[in-house]
Amino acid sequence: MANLKTTTRVARGATYMFVQGFVSNLAGLVYFIILTRFLPREEMGVFAIFSFVLTLVQTFGTFALPYASTKYIAQYLAEGKPEKARGLVARVLQISVLTSIAIMVPLLIAAPWMSTFFFNTPEFALLFQVIAISSFFAILLSQTLSFLTGLQRIGAAAAVSFGYAILQYSVSIVFLFLGWRLLGVVSGLLLGLAVSSVCGLVLTARFLGVFGESHPVRPLINYSYPIYLSGVLGFFAGWVDQLFILPFMGSLYLGMYYVAVRASAVPGLISTAIVQVLFPSMSELYAQRGADSLKGAFSVSTRYAVLAGFPLIIGLATISYPVLAVFAGMDYASAWLPLTILCLASLPGAFGVALTPVMLTMERTKLLSILTVISILANSALSYITLALLNMGMAGAASARAITALVSLALSVYAVSLIVKIEFDLEALWKVSLASVTMAVAVAVSRSLEAVFPLAYLLPLYVLVGAGVYFLSLVALRAIKKRDVELIREYLPRGFKWVAAWLGRVAVAE
Repeated sequence: MANLKTTTRVARGATYMFVQGFVSNLAGLVYFIILTRFLPREEMGVFAIFSFVLTLVQTFGTFALPYASTKYIAQYLAEGKPEKARGLVARVLQISVLTSIAIMVPLLIAAPWMSTFFFNTPEFALLFQVIAISSFFAILLSQTLSFLTGLQRIGAAAAVSFGYAILQYSVSIVFLFLGWRLLGVVSGLLLGLAVSSVCGLVLTARFLGVFGESHPVRPLINYSYPIYLSGVLGFFAGWVDQLFILPFMGSLYLGMYYVAVRASAVPGLISTAIVQVLFPSMSELYAQRGADSLKGAFSVSTRYAVLAGFPLIIGLATISYPVLAVFAGMDYASAWLPLTILCLASLPGAFGVALTPVMLTMERTKLLSILTVISILANSALSYITLALLNMGMAGAASARAITALVSLALSVYAVSLIVKIEFDLEALWKVSLASVTMAVAVAVSRSLEAVFPLAYLLPLYVLVGAGVYFLSLVALRAIKKRDVELIREYLPRGFKWVAAWLGRVAVAE
């Protein structure tokens, strides 16, 4: 029962993060629809560079301390040492404020140069200055969210993230309608970051406190610096294909590819949510029961990441053209093939969702850095080959990311298996894969209706057909087990227990 309750808590936390991410991305989808109507594709490319700079600041400026905060806050509380957790919060905040100022000021000064470097014109200098101010709050927001996650206040962390997204989008949309164009977009970004970071800090103070005897810096740095290196390299690995598109194809295609990248991230929200919740839970299990306790958490996490993640990923890949045509407009519909490839590239990450949390929990951060170095080198080489030598365009950049994902998964599985005994639910993998492929075939067949009906009317049909075929396939393959029903029964509120009872009637597998 204890293991079930732990699994239930992880599932509920992951659901908070997924729902927050799903609703935020749904709002982001509406936001992107509006952006594509107000901004030409060239300016979407400019916006992509703004996102690159801000994400770069978050990666460099946090020093990977959010990982240390999440791990040690959860560990200290499990050990009954809340005063050490408060000291950690105080120390991280000191470092973050000083670092944020040290980054913001040079960016403000360098704004005209950055505009000229990226776009051969100084006209975007003011916008880069707004991004510079935003960087201060971006670093603070990352740290406060890690505090809440370490406290396992997953609902609060989800609420702060959701509030950030909604405030940013709504304010930006108002400014767009007022004719502010890109200035309105970055102004909404600044306001969203400022308000949400302060809210995160207030919640941390309420649940734990932000003042205490400062935590020693050395253990935090010793834990974080390999992750920091890995994060910096991983950041470039995530952006390298987009950065190659800018010089080889220009800002117009960068804007189109950026929209495809953002769309492909939506199905991966389940994997991201599980990672965010699984890491502090694994840290707690490790502190209380040792390394052997991680085996069960690993197997359960991979099972549900595959069950929930694969159909979403494969489903979006199947309807990539109508999704882009309806939501982004026909100007972006030609990016359907890159979107399809990018979706498939996220399958290895969903399957190996628990690999990184295991390495972080076992403090094998140097190993994680080495794997990331290999990943970025592979992605860089493949991106150059597909874009510069083979001239494959956006599809080539997406293919480079897909191949890199497979290489990273293989190396990560091998590396983690040397550290701790792990177990994948291979039965769930092949059954879910078969069910997802069956779903994709059914949706592909139903796409013949596109010659008769408008795409906007057909998208809900595709969702219903896909969900129905996937569920029936799982039942036919006996992929739903009684332990899944037990987890759902524990997980659901009292008023929805009937769902578990109904599902139990088709849970024929032991």
